[in-house]
Amino acid sequence: MMMTTNCVNDSSRTALRRPPTASRQLLTDRAQRTPMGAKNSKPKPSSNKGGTITPTDRAILDLKNSRDRLTKYRTKLDLDTTKLGVRAKTLHAEGNTPYALKLLKLRKYKTQEADRVEEQLLTVLRMVDKISEKQNEQDVVVAMKRGKEALQILHNEMGIDDVLDLMDEIRDQDEVEKRINELLGEEGIRVVEDMGDEDILLELEQLEEDVRLETEAATAKIQKEDNVVLPAAPSKPLPAVENPTIGGGRKQKVAVAS
Repeated sequence: MMMTTNCVNDSSRTALRRPPTASRQLLTDRAQRTPMGAKNSKPKPSSNKGGTITPTDRAILDLKNSRDRLTKYRTKLDLDTTKLGVRAKTLHAEGNTPYALKLLKLRKYKTQEADRVEEQLLTVLRMVDKISEKQNEQDVVVAMKRGKEALQILHNEMGIDDVLDLMDEIRDQDEVEKRINELLGEEGIRVVEDMGDEDILLELEQLEEDVRLETEAATAKIQKEDNVVLPAAPSKPLPAVENPTIGGGRKQKVAVAS
């Protein structure tokens, strides 16, 4: 009995010494180690017979589905932030700096929003691990509710593409402003309004530098193409040289460039 206790204590100390990892990496590792819908390796007592799915099993499955949706959302978000940066750079180059700043704030807000949702989902995953061991199904359901509420914002919003297309089609700044506010929502509007301008201005300065470098590169390319010097055509008749033949035939004279 003493040997068994020591082994358990050693295992606990090893788990405590495990170094912390980034939330996204931990989510990825969990997805690789535990396929969606797979059962836990540790057998757990259950009052249900005949393979009935318990609320805990259903909650864990729903949570893993939510995790997969979040992963897809993060991928789309990366594309959206790139689009917003490109459009903001174009607007700034055209002199429409206020809209460039608004798009940069929108990009920053969307990134922060996804980080918050991901952190909440990670918290729920940890809760499920803890609750599954105790078989407290009611707490698992509560945790799942929190996870679903966190992910709900991913489905009740206007897409980034809709806003960018609207900016191309509608010139009324008030209408574009209204649509952007719809995308942000009440909470997003408050966050953006409270967002400091220092980081945004730094991003705008970076946009200015990118535009300057691109302009210089394009100008240098044009100048290089204009400065290409072609060889001048000869102004004198080409000299004639003898062209030896094989087999003792007659030699011919061929004109060559000097």
